Amino acid sequence: ALMDIPVGGKTPLSAGLLLATDVLQHEKHTHPDVEPLLIVLTDGAGNVSIGALPPQEESYRFAELIAHEKVRSVVINMEHAAFDQGLAQQLANHLKAPCYALSELKAESLYHTVRQEMSAPQKK
Repeated sequence: ALMDIPVGGKTPLSAGLLLATDVLQHEKHTHPDVEPLLIVLTDGAGNVSIGALPPQEESYRFAELIAHEKVRSVVINMEHAAFDQGLAQQLANHLKAPCYALSELKAESLYHTVRQEMSAPQKK
């Protein structure tokens, strides 16, 4: 099912990361005992800005804001290997998160990956 998600086009990556920031802050305040895990399914190519910055730079800034808040994140690279420009990995770098290729993950391994990330030591 994940393989069927289209990639490319008018990706509001910055808007998605901003919304994630808002949701994460709200949940952190509402449930301080719960540690969230942000899972970003993307090719990493943000091409729509919500402000004056270029789309890619803007998405990296929001990613850095999330990383600064010490939110655990995982990036799932949705780009086909033949077309991969490394943008999902760059986004993961700004999130201080691991990046996995979708082709490497099946439902069972995705579950184990999430469990592994949740049991890893918390970001400092």
